[in-house]
Amino acid sequence: MPDDQERLVANALRAQATSSGMHAVQPVQPPPPPPPTLPVRWVLLLALLFGLAAGTVAGLITVR
Repeated sequence: MPDDQERLVANALRAQATSSGMHAVQPVQPPPPPPPTLPVRWVLLLALLFGLAAGTVAGLITVR
């Protein structure tokens, strides 16, 4: 019985070692490009400008 198991393992290893390795290779899709982002300076500048505009409107409303 152990001879059969050893022969089975040896045959399996031999078959694995002599396999051609011809497998269908799927092409890898490149990742999509990241979406464009605004630099931090532009975001801060826009926040400052909107804040100044809102403050100006609020100031004009309260002065009247």
